[in-house]
Amino acid sequence: MTSGDAPVFVHVVLISFRAEATPEQRQQVFADYQGLGEKCGGKDAGILFWQVDHNLDQRKHWHLVEFAVFRDDDAFQRFREHPAHNELTEVLRKIADWAVGDILSTLSVS
Repeated sequence: MTSGDAPVFVHVVLISFRAEATPEQRQQVFADYQGLGEKCGGKDAGILFWQVDHNLDQRKHWHLVEFAVFRDDDAFQRFREHPAHNELTEVLRKIADWAVGDILSTLSVS
C-alpha cells in the first residue's frame, strides 16, 4: 500500500469452547461461522476478507480463530449490529469464551 491508502480494520477473535459444549454444538458453531461474513453483507457491506477455522495451536485451548478485514470502522460497526452476528454471539455466550483484538492496518486486501 502507498502512504495515501486508508488503513483497513482488522478484527481477530479467539474462541474457546467450555468443557460442557457438546461436539454437535461445536460443529454447529463452526458451520454457522463459515457463512457469517456473507450473511452480514459481505463485500458490499465492507467485509473485505472473512475466515474462521480451527486453531492450529491448541496449547492455550483456543479452538477457533476468526480473522476478518473490514473496509473501515463503520463497516465493522454495521457487522457488530447485524442480527446474524448477534444471533451467533448469543449461542456462543452459552458454550464458549472469547478474546478479541482489533487494529487498523495497512494490510493490502483486494
